[in-house]
Amino acid sequence: MLRNYFKIAFRTLARSKGYAFINILGLAIGITGATLLLTYVKDETSFDQFHSKSDDIVRVIVVDKTGEAPRKFAASSAIFASTLVEELPEVTKATTLFMRGGHMNFTIDGVRFAQRNYFITDPSFFEVFDFEFLAGDRVKALAEPNSAVLSENEAIRYFGTTDVLGRTITSPFAGEFIVTGIAKNTPANSHIQFEMLLSQNFNNPQWTRMFTSWEEIGPASYLVLAKGADMAEVQKKAEAIANERMGAPFDDMVDYEFQALTDIHFDSANIEGSLAESNGNRSYIIIFISIAVFLIVIASVNYMNLATSRAVFRAKEIGIRKVVGAVKKQLVTQFLMESLLITFISLIVSIGLTDLSMPFFNDLTQKNFDFSWSTLGDYMPMLLGLTAVIALLSGIYPSFFMTRFKTVDVLKGERKTSSPFALRKVLVISQFCMSIIMIISTIIVSDQMNFIKDKNLGFNQNDLVVIDINNANVRANFKAMRTELSNVPGVESVSVSTRVPGEWKSINEVNVVLNGANRQSTDSLRTFYMGFDENLLETFGFKLTVGNSFSGNDSADSTKVLLNQAAVKAFGLENPIGETIEVISGNGNVRVQVIGVVEDFNFQSLHKKVEPIILGYWNAPFSGIDYFTVRTTKNGASAKMIEDLTAVHNKFDQASVIETHFLDSQLALFYQAETQASVIYKVGAGLSIFVACLGLFGLASFTVEKRIKELGIRKVLGASQLSLFYLLSSTFAKQVFIAFIIASPFAFWIMKNWLNGFVYHVNISPMAFIVAGLMTMVIALLTVSYRSILATRSNPVDALRSE
Repeated sequence: MLRNYFKIAFRTLARSKGYAFINILGLAIGITGATLLLTYVKDETSFDQFHSKSDDIVRVIVVDKTGEAPRKFAASSAIFASTLVEELPEVTKATTLFMRGGHMNFTIDGVRFAQRNYFITDPSFFEVFDFEFLAGDRVKALAEPNSAVLSENEAIRYFGTTDVLGRTITSPFAGEFIVTGIAKNTPANSHIQFEMLLSQNFNNPQWTRMFTSWEEIGPASYLVLAKGADMAEVQKKAEAIANERMGAPFDDMVDYEFQALTDIHFDSANIEGSLAESNGNRSYIIIFISIAVFLIVIASVNYMNLATSRAVFRAKEIGIRKVVGAVKKQLVTQFLMESLLITFISLIVSIGLTDLSMPFFNDLTQKNFDFSWSTLGDYMPMLLGLTAVIALLSGIYPSFFMTRFKTVDVLKGERKTSSPFALRKVLVISQFCMSIIMIISTIIVSDQMNFIKDKNLGFNQNDLVVIDINNANVRANFKAMRTELSNVPGVESVSVSTRVPGEWKSINEVNVVLNGANRQSTDSLRTFYMGFDENLLETFGFKLTVGNSFSGNDSADSTKVLLNQAAVKAFGLENPIGETIEVISGNGNVRVQVIGVVEDFNFQSLHKKVEPIILGYWNAPFSGIDYFTVRTTKNGASAKMIEDLTAVHNKFDQASVIETHFLDSQLALFYQAETQASVIYKVGAGLSIFVACLGLFGLASFTVEKRIKELGIRKVLGASQLSLFYLLSSTFAKQVFIAFIIASPFAFWIMKNWLNGFVYHVNISPMAFIVAGLMTMVIALLTVSYRSILATRSNPVDALRSE
C-alpha cells in the first residue's frame, strides 16, 4: 500500500515540476539555515557538560565590596579550596588554576617558545575535570614537583610527536619541567582552554606563598559538591570559614559566592579574571532559535499555501477517488506521503547545501564544526527531526483541507478555494511579518555596529601596535628600548604604560582620599588607575582640556596625575588643577597633585559607561609598566615594521618571544558576539525574504493560472496592461503592507531591548522601518511582476479558446 502511495506521489510531483521545485528549494533552504543555527545553539548550550561531575562542580567567586559598586572576581586564595575539602563533608574534591600574567617563555633544545594557554595547578585537576588523557597517569601526572602535562597539539608543535614522556622544557621563571602526561586537545565547548598544565610544586618562593597564604588571592578555585548538597548552604558555611581565617578587616571587604560550572559560559560577562575566552549570550541563543523557527515556518507556509492554492486543480481527482471508494484516512495518508516525499528530497538537497555553507558559517561564528560524510551521523537526529516537523507542519493542513471537498460540488466544478479572509492570506502576511522583523533588526544592528566602529572613543585607537613587556631587563632599560623603537622607520611615537585602553587583563584600581588646601575629606572613593610616560598624549591622542601633561622629569612627575572628566565630577572638584589627592593601594599611600584633565575616553567597551580614572606617571608605586604602545604612520604597521620591532625587542629580551597586538583589533573583540549576530541577521533576513518570495512567486503563478480567462476577457474589453498588472499585484501589495504594520511594533520592542545592552547606542530611526517596508514591497512586487507581466502580454484568444 505504501508503495502505491509513493508511486502516486512521484507522479504528482512529475506533473507539477515548477511547484515541486519551488517547494523543494524553499524547504531545503529552511532546513539548511535551521541546521546551521541549531548546531551553533547546541554547541553553546553544551559548554562544560562533558564532565561527569558537571552538575556538582562550582567555581568560587569573590565579591569585592570596597568600591561604590561590588566587583566580582573568579579568584580566591588557593588554600581556601583545600581547607573546604578538609572541613566540609559537602565538598568532596577541589582544584585551583592560576595563570601568570602574559605568556610564559621557555626553551626546548635551545629553541625559544611562548605559551599563553597554560595554567599552574595541583594534582586534583584531573580528578575534578574529565579531560581525556593520551599518555601518562592522569592521577599522578601533576603530583611530582616540576611536572608538566601538554596537549596533543602542543606536544607535536614542540617535539614533532606525542611520544614525549620524560622530555624536558625549561622556563626562566620556574626552572626545568618534565613532561609526565599528554592530554587530548581541549574540547571547544570547554571554558577552560589549556595547552600546558604545570604542577604548582616548583622551586619559587613567591609561588609557594601564593598557594599557601590566605591573603594571596589569585587562583580560580573549583569545588566538587557531594550529591544532593545544597549549594546555597555550602556557600554560607564556606564564607564563614573564610571570614574566620582571614579576620578583620577582610571579612567586611569581601563576600564569597558559588557559580555552577554549567553557568560559567553564559554568566561570566561581569566577572573579572574569568578563564572563559569568550562568554556566551543567552539573548543571542534565543534570537538564533527564533531565526531558525522563522525559516522553518516560512518554508512550511510556502508548502501549505501552494498545496491549498492548487487544490482547485486536484478537486476533481479527489472527487473521483471518493466515488471509487477512497475514504478520508486514505486521502489524508496520500497527501501526507506527498508532503513527506517533498520534505525528504529537500533533506537530501539541504545536506549538500549545509556541506557547502559550513566553512562560511565556521568563519562567521569562529567555531570549527565538522559537517562531512564521516560526521553526518552526528547531525542526522537533528536533520531527521527537522524533516519530520516540517513534513507534519506542511502536510497536515493541506491534507485535511483538500479532503473536506464535497464530491458532488467538485465534480460539478463548483468548488471555491478561498475567501478574502482565507487562512492562506493570513499565512502570507505572517511570512512577511517575520521577514520584515528580521530586515528592520538587521538595519538597526548594522547601524549600531557602524556607530561602534565610527564613535570617537576619546583617543585615536587606529595605527597602534601594543608590545607586551615580559622581562625584568626590559623594565629596567625601557627608556633605551623606547628610543630604539622610536627610530624604526614608520614609527611616529612610543609610550610605555601599565595598562592600555581596551585592556584584556584586569585594570588596576585604587582608593582615593580627597584632601588639600581647597578640600578636606576622609571619604574613600574607588577608581581605576593607569600609569603612562610623558608621551601619552602624542601616542594615544588623549585630549587635554585644562592644565598640563607630564614633563618627563621622573622625580617630579612621580607625584603628579591627570584625571578624566568623570573623575573630576566624581571627586566633586570645581577647580581640579593643583588639588591634592591621596591614592591608597596595596603598595602604600601616596599624595599626588592633579596637573591636568583629559576628555573622557572609553577604556572599556561601549556596553559600559566611562568610569573615573586616574592617569599617573609610570614610576608611581602602584604598579609596574607592562606595555610599549607604538604609534605608526597611517597604515604603517607593515610586515617589515613588525620585523624591525621584533629585532629591537630581541635585543633587549633574549628570553621572551615578542607578543604584539593591534589595539583596534583588540577593541573589536569587545563586540565579537554583536558582529557575528549582525552577519547572521543579514543572512537570516536574506534567506527568509528569499524563501518567502519563492512562495509568493508560486502563488502569483497560481493566481495568474486561475484568472487567465478573466484576464483574457478584460483585455478584449479594453483593459490596459497597467490596469491588469495592478489587478494582479494589488492583493499581494496589500498583504505586504499589513505585514509591515503588524511587524513594526514587534521589531521596535526587540531592538529597543537589544540596544539597552549598550550604554552608548544609536537611536531607533524611522528610516530603518521605511527602508525595510519599501525594500520588502519592492522585492515582493518584483517577484510577482514577472508572472503578471507575462499574463498581461499574452494573447487573449489563447485564454478564451477553450470556452
